[in-house]
Amino acid sequence: MAGPSNAKGSTYIQVDVHYDGMFSPIPHLIYYLNQKTSITDVDFGGLNFKEFIHVLEDVTKGKCPVVYYCLGHKSMRDGLTPLKNDDDYRRFLDVAHGNEGKINVYIDHYNDSVLDWIEEEKEEKSVDSESSDEDKDSVMSDALSVDHEPDEEVIPLTKSDDPFLNYISVVPRDEFVDEDDDSDNGTKEAPIYPFHDSTQKWDTMQPILGMRFCNPQELKQLVSNYAVANGFNL
Repeated sequence: MAGPSNAKGSTYIQVDVHYDGMFSPIPHLIYYLNQKTSITDVDFGGLNFKEFIHVLEDVTKGKCPVVYYCLGHKSMRDGLTPLKNDDDYRRFLDVAHGNEGKINVYIDHYNDSVLDWIEEEKEEKSVDSESSDEDKDSVMSDALSVDHEPDEEVIPLTKSDDPFLNYISVVPRDEFVDEDDDSDNGTKEAPIYPFHDSTQKWDTMQPILGMRFCNPQELKQLVSNYAVANGFNL
């Protein structure tokens, strides 16, 4: 929680200092291998930027050449901000007040290209977002384009010694269209195909083009009987 503030601008906040670590841009910007200490008993409102740096150097026992701050609920890409002068320091105090008096400070001991890494990460995220939108559009486009009639499949027939097997084929529906017919619909009446009679004598059974069967067993029986009675190979 933020400490008391008076007319002179005294401010007590909790500053969590991360130090002796290093920044890395992979896989996303992080600060790792670090130590951490918290400062809660300093009147930061009575300090200027240089005095604030002296406080940091005192608690970390080392130099603080480059300093950043960031709110705990934000990623470094979206919230990491440099502290370079008194104006930055005043904004730093305001941000801490707006976050219930708590804020993180990171010490860059190696003067890394942190801000450049942040820009690159933002650009990569923007490109990934655009690519994701294009993929979604592509998927929707593909989904809309599949609504079409399938092409008719042409299956070639294998020649046989059996003249009946050479004759029969799938009768296309277009066969019943008569282009020379002057009737209103331009079509002939579809033929009526006979039903197979399973009670007839076996050696008199004969397949007829378009014949209809009650089940596959009847068809198998007719073809077998016809082949035996007439000397055809199945």
